[in-house]
Amino acid sequence: MKILVLGDTHIPKRASGLNPDFIQLFKEIQPDRIIFTGDATEYSILFFLDNLAPTYSVKGNADRLELPKFLSIKLKNTKFFIIHGHQAGRGNYSALYDMAHGHDVLVCGHTHKQETFKGRDMVVVNPGSATGAWAGDGSKPDSSFSLIKLGTKMEITEYRSEKNGIKIKRISLKDKAQAQEEC
Repeated sequence: MKILVLGDTHIPKRASGLNPDFIQLFKEIQPDRIIFTGDATEYSILFFLDNLAPTYSVKGNADRLELPKFLSIKLKNTKFFIIHGHQAGRGNYSALYDMAHGHDVLVCGHTHKQETFKGRDMVVVNPGSATGAWAGDGSKPDSSFSLIKLGTKMEITEYRSEKNGIKIKRISLKDKAQAQEEC
């Protein structure tokens, strides 16, 4: 099962649309499900995604859309907790772990910073901003999204648009503290 994970598009206020290369990749990937981490700010992006695959969306702090604040879903015997993340403050993973207790995967956004790591016995996937929209802290990240493959094991791939094209990174899951020590 292929699960496309993206969010923080902020269309049209902070970005005009998705990267055309990403749209092509989404079609090539042919996801079985899509998780959207909030801050769509208009329904058009969600309609587009739902035409690619069934889409689970949560409400971000910039959304005025009728969406749930969080979701708990189970896909292929894996429990996902989906939340934008502003409810805990920018990048407060400790509080988000508490909210996601009992789940296998915490999927969140809000920071616009792409991160994948393991913490408190769960995998954390923050896909960053799919449009590269500026973040609340003033930073301007590269546009990014993530892909989770569920099979006999979980595989996660990060995609990021850089000056020289799309960078693809297969993730080796480590504890966040261990990953930070290696940087």
